[in-house]
Amino acid sequence: MSKGSARCRRSDSRISMTATFAAVLAALVLLCTGCGGSVSSLLSPVRAGRTVRVVIEDNPQIRVESSVLTAKEGSDLQFTITPAQHCTVRGTDYRDYSLAPAQDGQYLVTLHDVLFDTVVSVLTEENPYTIRYEANGGRASASSGLAGPSAVVSYPASHLRVNTGQGTHLFEREGCILTGWNTAADGSGQHIGLGSRVRVGRGETLTLYAEWALCNDKSDFLYEKGANSVTITGFNGGNRSTSEAGGKQPQPHTAPEVIDTSEVIVIPSEIDGLPVTGIAQGAFQDVTCDRVVFPPTIRFVEVHAFDKCTLSELVLFDSVSEITDHAFAGCENLRTIHINACVPPVYSGSYYDTFPDKYDRLTALSNDAKIVLFSGSSTRFGYDSAYLDDAFPDYAVVNMGVFAYTNALPQLDLIRRQMKAGDTLIHSPEFDAAKRQFCTTNAFDDKFFNMIEADYDLLAELDYRDYEGVLSAFTAYQKVRRGMEAKSYAVSASDFDEDGQPVSTPSYNEYGDYIVYRPNAEDDAPIYDLPVNYTAGAFSRDSYIDPLNAVYDKFAADGIRVLFTYAPRNKSALSKESDSAALAGLDAWLRETLHAEVISPIEDSLYPGRYLFGTDNHLSTDGVSIRSERIRRDLKEVLDDAK
Repeated sequence: MSKGSARCRRSDSRISMTATFAAVLAALVLLCTGCGGSVSSLLSPVRAGRTVRVVIEDNPQIRVESSVLTAKEGSDLQFTITPAQHCTVRGTDYRDYSLAPAQDGQYLVTLHDVLFDTVVSVLTEENPYTIRYEANGGRASASSGLAGPSAVVSYPASHLRVNTGQGTHLFEREGCILTGWNTAADGSGQHIGLGSRVRVGRGETLTLYAEWALCNDKSDFLYEKGANSVTITGFNGGNRSTSEAGGKQPQPHTAPEVIDTSEVIVIPSEIDGLPVTGIAQGAFQDVTCDRVVFPPTIRFVEVHAFDKCTLSELVLFDSVSEITDHAFAGCENLRTIHINACVPPVYSGSYYDTFPDKYDRLTALSNDAKIVLFSGSSTRFGYDSAYLDDAFPDYAVVNMGVFAYTNALPQLDLIRRQMKAGDTLIHSPEFDAAKRQFCTTNAFDDKFFNMIEADYDLLAELDYRDYEGVLSAFTAYQKVRRGMEAKSYAVSASDFDEDGQPVSTPSYNEYGDYIVYRPNAEDDAPIYDLPVNYTAGAFSRDSYIDPLNAVYDKFAADGIRVLFTYAPRNKSALSKESDSAALAGLDAWLRETLHAEVISPIEDSLYPGRYLFGTDNHLSTDGVSIRSERIRRDLKEVLDDAK
């Protein structure tokens, strides 16, 4: 079985039984042939008529939709398993099976090539993380099924940090909007957005308290009522401070009052019994406030709705399907956008989902000396980080590579926030995605939201004023994922290979490397007919070098060392102009102009096509070994010189 197989095989007595059966069958074939009989006539009646029966063994930790299934001998059988709330399905004792997460916390267990009647045990484990949610002045919602104003939920070890409950289905509070969770009842602790991630100690219980925002009275708004919804068309209320609303969040009677003089507008989720679903053009133009909170019922925000509004902070939900940056034209103070999750994720288990997992590791090591590897998928496929980690024991290695065809700028800004003086960034931008990898624009795209869907709080770490098209990209992201299959935060990218097939062993290691075995190609031919230009003229100072240097300078200002190396590439996938002289010229140009030390010869990055897998910059497993040895050599020379 290849290392990337989606199946799990077990060696047990049934295998020896199969061998015995095969020996007897061979003897019968010889006998039948000697008598002039037909082999097919001997076998067909037996195999065609034989039915096998599989029973899933009783287990108090699981519920099985149909615990007994029958099928023709040699068929596959699939069971739908729902584990107890505090458990996770980890496998079975059957010799050959596949395990795949499904919707609503269920698992699909497929038994392959069933030959005999058998009883199968499903293996489970206790979830190691627990969060206690407190309504904090609210109450259990009618649909939650909770007996009181608290809920205890356990979570599997799918990620280093835990995705919190989305919450709107758990608690409610009259006249309030649930805006997140907090580690302190009075709102003075760590804020976590609904559905975003928080660190929980293994075997411990973390208590999170609901954060509530008190809605403005309907008399503060102008609005139009339709047959089924309300659209806000204006604001005529006296801007009140949050202290008038009972503090940063309405407090339970036992909590001290929190005084906050900033001004806030909280749009109610309904007016006159109808949901508030839209905000019209000009509704909040020139309004003075510091914070605006949308309810989860909002679906659209028209352009110029908040023109020249003074807000600095916006809270919204991922139920908004139409919103663009033009709605906030002239809002020069707007710097922080919080997105709360209230719909299921759709990118869980995909390679996009690796970014928050890698960021989890990065945050866990924020106080440690680090070597951070970054670019697109060529980095995700391109390193043996464990080998580098062993070679440099004074540093922890983190592989932050995910996807080249999204703007690297916000990713690098997030990465820099978790690095410290003395850390090292190794950047190897793919030249086939140079505009995005050289940070030539500050515009967002929808792919960035694909990557932070499992932790929207990452967006709030960025300054909105540094970017363009943030909310427009969010709308594009919403359109793409509309109609996609709903998934669970508990699903991990490590459960699947690059093609989305379930795997029996994790496809990613703790460092963030994609580790499914990848064989060498049969020849050196390019995978795609998309030659890339490796010439100095393709990387002008104004368009490429200066924007990237601006990013490098921010790292350097924080005391972080930036090293540049070349992304791997099939040497047969270069443009005709990219001859040896052009390669030397490009290398000299980058060494001269970049505000980072180029540590590797450009020739080292160009591989025979046999060492590429699937694309012209994803290395095979053998290719990874070659590259990692070269990078270790180059990095050792640089780091040793720095001592």
